[in-house]
Amino acid sequence: MSEQLLDTPARHSFSLSGLVDRMWQSAREGAFQVAWSPVAKLAEAGVISVLQNVTEGHLRVITPSTTYSFPVAPNDSTQGLEAEIRVLSDVFWIRLATMNDLGFAEAYMFGEVDCDDLVSTFMLFLRNRERLQGLDSRLSYLSTLPQKLTSMRFLNTLGNARSNISAHYDISNKMFAGFLSEDMTYSCAIFKDLDGDIERPLLTNIPSHMLKAKNGLLTPAPTPTNEPDTGETDALHEAQLRKLDHIIRCARLAPGQRVLEIGSGWGALAVRIATRFPGTRVDTITLSVHQQALARARVAAAGADVAARVTIHLLDYRAMPPAWKGAFDRVVSVEMVEAVGREYLEEYWRVIDWALKTDVGVGVVQGITIPEARFERYVGEIDFIQKWVIFPGGFLPTLTLLIQTLTAGSKGRLVVDSVSNIGPHYARTLREWRRRFLENFTDVIEPTLREEYPDVMAGEKGRREIEVFKRKWICAFHCYCEVGFTTRSLGDHIITFTREGNESFSCSVFE
Repeated sequence: MSEQLLDTPARHSFSLSGLVDRMWQSAREGAFQVAWSPVAKLAEAGVISVLQNVTEGHLRVITPSTTYSFPVAPNDSTQGLEAEIRVLSDVFWIRLATMNDLGFAEAYMFGEVDCDDLVSTFMLFLRNRERLQGLDSRLSYLSTLPQKLTSMRFLNTLGNARSNISAHYDISNKMFAGFLSEDMTYSCAIFKDLDGDIERPLLTNIPSHMLKAKNGLLTPAPTPTNEPDTGETDALHEAQLRKLDHIIRCARLAPGQRVLEIGSGWGALAVRIATRFPGTRVDTITLSVHQQALARARVAAAGADVAARVTIHLLDYRAMPPAWKGAFDRVVSVEMVEAVGREYLEEYWRVIDWALKTDVGVGVVQGITIPEARFERYVGEIDFIQKWVIFPGGFLPTLTLLIQTLTAGSKGRLVVDSVSNIGPHYARTLREWRRRFLENFTDVIEPTLREEYPDVMAGEKGRREIEVFKRKWICAFHCYCEVGFTTRSLGDHIITFTREGNESFSCSVFE
């Protein structure tokens, strides 16, 4: 599982399984780097034999000595989608042969293979997925087996949960500000024009000098454009506010209500609720020390009235004070359920049921999901997202599993009112983040990492770590996931639920 390289506020404690995992990783990497020529050649031959099954699109694989082209005999189905990869190290073949898609992603992260268009490359592999099953060998299963066995140490117990969250969200507030919009919302947006950024230029580039301090807080300024200034604002910022307002509409929020938010982020939804609804009080909980600090500052910057009605707690959802039982009119939770873990989904819903008022309570949960048809394979493997990107302990449920555990955890007291999927909007959200990430990496993100982690990011080793960090985020978060949402191999569902007999909850099906 993901190595917690950076010294974030809450680190995982020593464990025997963690030691075994690190020893296995070290031994495996050592073996890969040797890249004994006969083994590499054997791996190359095996991979090439499987790639000959490519029938959709056109793939070119360039090595120092050979250029391969797939399919060998082009046909009508090869038109349109093209991808080219350049093999820079023979280690690539060994990784791909022993770890299939995880191996390809790791090889890219470590600079052993390169390509100009990762999205097209992942799309081509996805379209040929059924024909490339030969890469899923027994060897690939055995190579990841130790990680599967040792991943149990990341279970989201009360003792582990804060360390799991910290490993991702406590990297650096400034780093996240380098690619998020000014609202600092770190979840799927809802765009007025789903693919407008592909059809025409949008407001997407944020040079470092545009990172301004608003009310003393570091936040990206509205994105500039090459077009004449027409008063237009940042498309991503508008889309994020549209999503927050959609969550609010789903919950049918009203002035004077008390709201519980599970997963504070950097306070965007809590501030939006308190700003729009007079008298509404929001208790929002997080396990990230860095998020809590910046969210508190952003709440204070929103004004005295908002600050008096929003409280940000450093608190696990399973450790809420007894006084919160049945105290909330509404519960909202945006892309936090992925951090719960499969073992604790029923407990998550039980706590929501416990916190909601027993007669008129309403909740809205947004979460990234995986299709039911892919679920069994997903839970049986360690992919690039699980290992390197999502915080340790992360787990993507299916929509079916979410609804089943909602019913079981609440003992039927929570009734699903509506379900929608905004997953296709995540593809554009990720493209917007990627543009900002690349635009600001040299001037904002890299200096931030060097400043906050001097022991890790200094010297020649530091330059290597920074390049690996950059390529990891580009590969996984911004390209790998973009293809997943574009093809609906990933979803992002919003579930609205209430109590049986809640006559006060309106039904507006055309909103």
